[in-house]
Amino acid sequence: MKTERQIAEQIFDSFRKAQCKAGHIVMMRNIQFGIIDKLNPKEKEIFHTVFNGLISTGYFTYEKESPESIRLTEKGYDYIYDEEKVKSMLKLPWVFPDIIKPDWDKAFNKLWKVIGPKETAQFYLTGGQFYKLIFELVDDLPPNNQKFIEARKNKNLSTHRADYYQDLVEHLDEEQRKTLYANIQISLESHIFTSNSQLESFDFKDPWEEGILPKESVAQKVEVEESQIVATSDESPIVFISYSWDTPEHEDWVLEMATKLRKNGVDVILDKWDLGPLGKPLPHFMENAVRKAKRVICVMTPNYKLKTDSLTGGVGYEYSIISAEIFSDIQTSKFIPLIRTGPNDKAIPSSLAGRKYIDMKDGVISNEKMEELLRDIYEEPKFKKPPLGQKPKFK
Repeated sequence: MKTERQIAEQIFDSFRKAQCKAGHIVMMRNIQFGIIDKLNPKEKEIFHTVFNGLISTGYFTYEKESPESIRLTEKGYDYIYDEEKVKSMLKLPWVFPDIIKPDWDKAFNKLWKVIGPKETAQFYLTGGQFYKLIFELVDDLPPNNQKFIEARKNKNLSTHRADYYQDLVEHLDEEQRKTLYANIQISLESHIFTSNSQLESFDFKDPWEEGILPKESVAQKVEVEESQIVATSDESPIVFISYSWDTPEHEDWVLEMATKLRKNGVDVILDKWDLGPLGKPLPHFMENAVRKAKRVICVMTPNYKLKTDSLTGGVGYEYSIISAEIFSDIQTSKFIPLIRTGPNDKAIPSSLAGRKYIDMKDGVISNEKMEELLRDIYEEPKFKKPPLGQKPKFK
């Protein structure tokens, strides 16, 4: 199965084989017989996305009138014969959506993986940087990212970047969205041609980073007696709590833990708060919750294990989503096992067995246990491995 970049290079090869310069054309019949007819059905779908994306990002133009052809631009000419550029481009993600029938949810999820998660994104964009890209396309938004975030807070809307990035994209009409994705694709490509680092050299000015606006600390200090954790992230980590409705007392215990997490800067997703009005589909809530969350706390009890192993009830459906993620990435640490009641073999579901867990069987949500949980969520371990020193000199 060819990737978008590989198909793009096939199109560029048609210009190379003809020794084209800027302004020269390649007949579309050559593209049809030489490339499209040799692709499998899925690759043909990708081809049309790539073809339109390369036009939108300025590598060639399409001329429908006879003879139907594509014409190489100066940008395309500067690219196709530069081996270093081609080598770098093949490693670059493709974020441009299908132009003809765009699936905007799919396009955003793909884009988010590239620019969103601070720990894993290949090209991380801060909230201010992304907001500027949107702001350039519309005239009905607040003048800067900080005022936009304040307005969302006043409306009790999520201020997690994944949520408000998607809302900003959905604020655009279809043509503006296409322009946004084209601009981002062009920016990523321009960047690799000028720098070997990541987006640190992008010419996107973030008011927070420039010192123009005060930067707020999202998370508060953890209230513990012997030590405190101060969040250094510029956003609140989203954590979903998966649990079974065993008893009213158990539900109250989960609610108490969720409340303490929120008091310490964790944006908790909990069914009692976030499920929404009557009639809202439960599977949709569960799927979105697991997808959006940075971490998922699995509150394990014998009843939780029973429902998850048999995939019954709401928690059974939740766990089917969780299990799928675990099996797709066996090394993942996204899911935090928390034993609330029962012996291990009676409380821990099969796909969470053998993983490091937090033990809260005593039923007390102590400062010590909260610190352990919060340190894990914020990736602030209590014991940090010291740097490796030099070999001593022996006589």
